[in-house]
Order: sequence, then C-alpha cells, then structure tokens
Amino acid sequence: EFSAADFQLDADFLAGGDVIDTKLDLARAYIDMGDQGSAKDILNEVVREGTDKQKQEAQQLIQKLA
Repeated sequence: EFSAADFQLDADFLAGGDVIDTKLDLARAYIDMGDQGSAKDILNEVVREGTDKQKQEAQQLIQKLA
C-alpha cells in the first residue's frame, strides 16, 4: 500500500530538484500572459527558496515588472 507521503516523495524525486527552475518558467509564462500578480508571487517564492543564481534571476524579473 502507498500513502500520500510516498507519492510526494516520488514526485519530489521525479522533479529532480528542479522545482525552482520550474517556478521560474511558470513565472515567465504568467508574465507573457500579462498576469503580473501571479508572476510576482511565484518570483517571491524563488527569492526565498532558490539558489543564488535563481534568486538573482527572479529579482531581475521582479524589477522588470515594477
């Protein structure tokens, strides 16, 4: 039997640690659609959770939205 926790572990493994990169891609998609609010929310998550490089990229995108 599998539990929800088992599924989450599998999902995290399959993501390969690139969750933050996926968030950056999603934020760019929101920007392209003109949804700046959603883009900023996701970019702020990247600033809190990402690597230094990812944080820098997110901050640059936030500045472009301002």
